[in-house]
Amino acid sequence: MKVSIQENMKFKKTVSYIQAFAIAASLAVSPAALGQEKTQTGATDKQTVKEEHAGIGVEATKPIATHTMHPDAQWFPETGFGLFLHWGISSVRGMNISWPMIPGRALARSKVSASERERIIRESDYNLDGKPLPITPNEYWTMAADFNPKKYDPDKWLKAAKVAGFTYVVLTARHHEGFALWPSAFGNFNTKNFMGGRDLLKAYVAACRRNGLKVGFYYSPPDWYFDRDYMNFMYGGGARMNPEFPRLGPDLKPRTSEKSEAERIKHQAEYAAMVKGQIEELLTRYGKIDLLWFDGKPAVPNPTEVITIARIRELQPGIVINPRLHNTGDYVTYERTLATDKVATGWAEFCNTWTNSWPHVNGARFRANGFILGQFVKARSLGVNYLLGIGPMSTGEFTPEIYQNMSVVGEWMKENGASVTGTKPLAASEWASVPATGSGVTRYLFLLPKFKEGDVYQEDILVPDDVTLTLKGVNKPTSVRLLGHPSREAVLKYDYSDRSINIQVPAYRRSTLVDVVEVNLSR
Repeated sequence: MKVSIQENMKFKKTVSYIQAFAIAASLAVSPAALGQEKTQTGATDKQTVKEEHAGIGVEATKPIATHTMHPDAQWFPETGFGLFLHWGISSVRGMNISWPMIPGRALARSKVSASERERIIRESDYNLDGKPLPITPNEYWTMAADFNPKKYDPDKWLKAAKVAGFTYVVLTARHHEGFALWPSAFGNFNTKNFMGGRDLLKAYVAACRRNGLKVGFYYSPPDWYFDRDYMNFMYGGGARMNPEFPRLGPDLKPRTSEKSEAERIKHQAEYAAMVKGQIEELLTRYGKIDLLWFDGKPAVPNPTEVITIARIRELQPGIVINPRLHNTGDYVTYERTLATDKVATGWAEFCNTWTNSWPHVNGARFRANGFILGQFVKARSLGVNYLLGIGPMSTGEFTPEIYQNMSVVGEWMKENGASVTGTKPLAASEWASVPATGSGVTRYLFLLPKFKEGDVYQEDILVPDDVTLTLKGVNKPTSVRLLGHPSREAVLKYDYSDRSINIQVPAYRRSTLVDVVEVNLSR
């Protein structure tokens, strides 16, 4: 086909935009989400989650009518507090996991002119230190050669997690990047090919069991390494908004050829077999596994049939399964934003990050523990579990800040743990002016710290005011006290009439964490 000079120049200009964009390959969150705290729980998080989920095939959260009734799975709604560990080869550079290799996030927002596109390319997606972080998929994957966690001691992690009050743990056995943390017989990008075949999952599972924690595996059916010769590495929304951009290969340059239909069919069959084989390895090599946390669908026909829920339960009868592969499972998942204010009718889980990224990222700041605990108690007041995300360094160690923050949460749990463990949301006949839970004749009312609008860091907590709490639809109280205080200082003033309690909490009794008011009711 003959190409005009004008068309050829247009193509070269488009290619130059792509190559320029490769120099500013994106992180998993935009500069605004990293540096402007007001976006942490607002529209940016919602939009990012929506776009990423569209890119990996996760469908919108929807109610799940039923869940497994196997007796070994009934721990899930009672435990309440999980630890989400994102770890992989990205820790070598201390960057976000998987998504840095996918450029074009800013271009997903709207269709723009060429000049505006160039401006976005120059300004979009920076690392936490404010410098551009160029990385292609091929460059990202080279980190596997340097990933050798010689100080890996999951028992140290999980002892601290147990003391902090966590009851289950989910580790990324494999993320979208494709690197598997065990020596898999399927695929060629795992510890079978690196670290002399070392199995990082075996020690993790053993440490969970020693510390009395439920064992969870995160597994990404999307595998960008396995699919590297077939997929477009442009951010999905950016590609849709800019259809004139050519498809990008793993060096972030335009693909000059496409695979044949026969090659594609063969590849998809191999892809499906690899995913099925790896999932079955996770379910057969390590004894009892309590939870399987999928994240998306493989790019094959009929992805939900690659491995059925029935097959998973055949291998692990008492397992709990999330819905992100099959569009159904045992519970609903919310990410980054707890997008409901209604009490869960089934099992549910809300996952969010302790810093502003899922794995260990150089320079990441920890959100205030008052904010973290506020999300936790809000989730529990709705009957939802809270899965809190952090990540180890490439050495296999937690940073000192992780242990410091776990210690703060652990001290809070010692004093207030009864309010979030084994409790339930208030009955429909009761109402509280703040998030609340109940157990038997006891009610727990949660006072959350207030922050500057949109901010979530310790320095952004506002000075507390005197406050009056209200609890309606209950019997007369026998005691009202503030947990975590000496007995005399814990007693709070209140009045009771018409099955309603008004409780006065003076500002000087407040802390920068979540304060818990315990109300014991007469029978």
